[in-house]
Amino acid sequence: MQVDALENALFAVTVNPLLKGVISRFDIECPHDGSLLLNSLKDFLGESVSLCPTCRSISHNIAKPFYEIGSRLLKADKEFMKKQFVKDKYGAAWFKGFGLMMKGIKKYGIRIPFVPAGPFEVVWNFTYKCNLKCKHCYEDAGGGKLPELSTDEAKQVIDALSKIADVGLPALSFSGGEPLARKDFFEVAAYAKKHIPYISIASNGTLITRDMARKLRDVGVDYVEISVDGASPGVHDEFRGIPGAFEKAIQGVKNCVEEGIDTCIATVIHRNNFAETEKILQLAKELNVRFMHFNYIPTGRAKMHIDLDLTPEERLHILQTIGKEIIGLYLQAKEEELKTGRSNIKVDRFFSTCPQYASVTKQLSQQVGQKFMVEAHYAAKKGVENVANFLGGCGAGRLYCAIEPNGDIKPCVFFPTNENTVLGNVLKDSFEEIWDEDPLLWQLRIREKLETYIVDAEEVGCGKCPDKYICGGCRARAYSYFNGNVKAPDIGCIHNKPLWEKIMSEKTCKL
Repeated sequence: MQVDALENALFAVTVNPLLKGVISRFDIECPHDGSLLLNSLKDFLGESVSLCPTCRSISHNIAKPFYEIGSRLLKADKEFMKKQFVKDKYGAAWFKGFGLMMKGIKKYGIRIPFVPAGPFEVVWNFTYKCNLKCKHCYEDAGGGKLPELSTDEAKQVIDALSKIADVGLPALSFSGGEPLARKDFFEVAAYAKKHIPYISIASNGTLITRDMARKLRDVGVDYVEISVDGASPGVHDEFRGIPGAFEKAIQGVKNCVEEGIDTCIATVIHRNNFAETEKILQLAKELNVRFMHFNYIPTGRAKMHIDLDLTPEERLHILQTIGKEIIGLYLQAKEEELKTGRSNIKVDRFFSTCPQYASVTKQLSQQVGQKFMVEAHYAAKKGVENVANFLGGCGAGRLYCAIEPNGDIKPCVFFPTNENTVLGNVLKDSFEEIWDEDPLLWQLRIREKLETYIVDAEEVGCGKCPDKYICGGCRARAYSYFNGNVKAPDIGCIHNKPLWEKIMSEKTCKL
């Protein structure tokens, strides 16, 4: 049994009952002060907060010692926490995330990987409408008319999300289809910003004129992610299905940057743009934006182009290339700090949605003699050193989930929409009950149940991997390649190469 599995077993029997009892003592709503859970954290971090005598006593005698011990165990620097939770402009999102984390411990106890009481982020496929015809589209967008929520219903979705676990959703991402293709996007986004602290949009960029970028800024969108699937018009446009898409996308990126919006280019790396990887990374540097690598998942329209998926060796090369970029920036920042006492180098520039990225950056960090860094959607670097296992790589149905244009809830946007993957509807069902009880979600969360396969007398699969608690493999990829089995191996990983070769040679998967 692996160390993490033993820890989960010990937590369940010894630590969790104590933790649940302690948190219950200060997870209360005061009629005068509001949430003591959140107020006690502010008090712990030294922020001035008005508390009644009873709340102040509980905060000082129970909550503060609890936070002190917890921060030491996680090696979380108090000043780092204060910077993120109090001084950062997204402090409200951090506080909501903290509230969901604490309520998650109260509900489920501590386990590896960690399960909060609600998602840190929801990706909302806002519409089926789209002006492009991308080969990889998981939503198969832009085709016939399908039912979507009305403007009023969309606002009801936001109302529901703002009440998750009595804390509310920290972050909401509009995706699609193309979100800007809906005429009511700005009305709904403005409404969302009033209820959810961090708002982002994933767009193909072709509709983001300078005026549109200004409206995104004015409505309060914090982050724009624009798809760029090649360093040249020929590669990008062929994949996106419309001539001229590349130039418009790049101009969209520039327009967002000029309006001062945190901007990222997102790239699905596949066989046809693999050779342009370094050029795409260079393009991100030249545009002075972040870079996000997306896995090619054979779902939706991508099922018709499975030959575009990368081999395990190609995927590993991509992750190592991106990882070396981030390690390089980290070392530059550290050197600058030693020389001048501070650094202005932005380290958080390169990311990947591929869960194996955590394993790759772990190995790269060790090679250069640095502490373990995890780089993914939820980056853990300096200030919080021991959270890798709790973040846990693949966050489908654990750290985030997806909502379809009609309000249906799924674990992840890369899962197909069918009777086995739709967990309920946000307007018709209790989101909290789904999050707490749905069997599919718990299959995704419990790594001890991941499976292995025997290939040529060799056991392979995520179930035996020593990094399964920081990675876990892409569960949507497992679902697609193994006919709906979310516990199956992620055959895109280099450790599962024999299984990849067997499936590709025998065509044993049923997409």
